[in-house]
Amino acid sequence: MLLLMPNTLKLQLHYFFDDENIHSMNAFIRNDNEKELLLIFKEVLSSFDIDVEIESEALAEGGLKSIWKFIGKNGRQLTLIVTVCGWILTRIPVENKELTSLQIENLKLDNELKRAELRKLKSEAADKDSIADEVVEKVLNILDRDYKILWHKSNFYKRNSYYKKIDKISTTELNEKNEPINKERNVSRSDFSKFILRSNELPSLTDEEAIIELISPVLKKGNFPWKGFYKGEIISFHMRDEVFKNSILNREVEFTNGFGIKCVLQQTRKIDDTGLIKVTQNNVITVLETITSDAVEPTKQAEKYYRDKKLIQNQLTFGFHNKK
Repeated sequence: MLLLMPNTLKLQLHYFFDDENIHSMNAFIRNDNEKELLLIFKEVLSSFDIDVEIESEALAEGGLKSIWKFIGKNGRQLTLIVTVCGWILTRIPVENKELTSLQIENLKLDNELKRAELRKLKSEAADKDSIADEVVEKVLNILDRDYKILWHKSNFYKRNSYYKKIDKISTTELNEKNEPINKERNVSRSDFSKFILRSNELPSLTDEEAIIELISPVLKKGNFPWKGFYKGEIISFHMRDEVFKNSILNREVEFTNGFGIKCVLQQTRKIDDTGLIKVTQNNVITVLETITSDAVEPTKQAEKYYRDKKLIQNQLTFGFHNKK
């Protein structure tokens, strides 16, 4: 069981170097490391919806040690926060995941469920005299699925993997007198690669009922982007439905003010350097309906799209039933 701590706790990050007489490191690397760590701490605090102040203390030697002081109103919750922050940095992933395998398609719902579960665990920690290891494990299992934490942790270890002086990294929780209250947790250089994500690309996001009000369709041949309103925002997109594109070019479909389409919109995405998801390209795969102030008309290609979709669903259902 973890001991109950006062309202100030500290987390120490210890860099071990390949030469024990070295007590300094590249300032840019250290500052970039601290940026990634503070972003991880920020995401943890945001997930718990808890008010904790973090202060940075003077560096200590012995390799090189960075110390952060966590100050909060509830000692039990603070113990949980600091313990989790220390574990996150040194807990080796079960597998070296690519971002494309992360389950973030229902990101808003996932975040709501995550925060609800963490608030429950936070309250559980606040009501008990000590924090059980299984509570910490439950929290870590939830935060292990947080793509922002995974991304910033990956950046941290990627940067340090290039810095050859570092032989090992460890974290330790300290009391107000800088005395360890838990065992030091170490990550050797040979394990740095296990934390590093290999791609910043995400699965494409598909909206099969996207409504886009056209601003400027392209009225000449070529791979030029169109513009339209989608979910209250102006987007640029490529029209991949050649049948619909030709109907516009041949004036078979009349473009008027307020003209819109219901379509299958595919969005390619990636995570930027700050850990935010960015849409890199919008593609209209199939136009299903045209929308004017007078009428909504299905397109010919819509019939084929729904027929093909039903066929695929039937094949999947048939395949499932035959796996008995």
